[in-house]
Amino acid sequence: MKIQNFLCLSGALLLSTTLFAAEVSDEQDASRAHIEAKHHEEGNLYIVAKGLISLGDTYTEEATDTEPEAILKGDTGQGFGIDLGYRLGYGFATEFDFSYTHTTVTKSVIGEEDRRAGADYYSYGIDLLYGYHVNEEIVLFAKAGWEIEKEKISDFGINGTNDGFSYAAGLEYGLSAHWALVGEYEGSLIDGPRGNSVFAGVGYTF
Repeated sequence: MKIQNFLCLSGALLLSTTLFAAEVSDEQDASRAHIEAKHHEEGNLYIVAKGLISLGDTYTEEATDTEPEAILKGDTGQGFGIDLGYRLGYGFATEFDFSYTHTTVTKSVIGEEDRRAGADYYSYGIDLLYGYHVNEEIVLFAKAGWEIEKEKISDFGINGTNDGFSYAAGLEYGLSAHWALVGEYEGSLIDGPRGNSVFAGVGYTF
């Protein structure tokens, strides 16, 4: 009798656990479907306006026939950026990015006194972005692309253009159907004293 009671109780527990798990799974699927449906209802075109802080880096400028080797060290800088994006669907989007950064660079040459000068950077890029909806408000995203950077340090006679692979990762927090807060960390394989950047701003979906 005890064995029969035990088997009956075990069967009831197994059945209830299975039904509960199925119910939770259905709720999760429904929640995910709701999030995806809401995402698809959003407009395709969006714009993000961001302030930025560049973190600075150390760069070795090779010697030439007229100039000795020099070390360029960038300070923390400030600037702004604008992203213009278009959602392609399934979490993907393509973006055109622009940013401007102003910082101070220290030039060190062996046997000479260090010199400091203002530096300006203008960057243009095109990226492919993928965003993952954690829930209705939070989106984690990563992006990769190609960047063109114009560097100008007049006091050091530097005025050139470089290009290279760029990458970024960040978080978007939705405030409404159109507005969202955005935080982002961005880097690139372009060598120079500007370094990587941290962005914070607001986005608007049309």
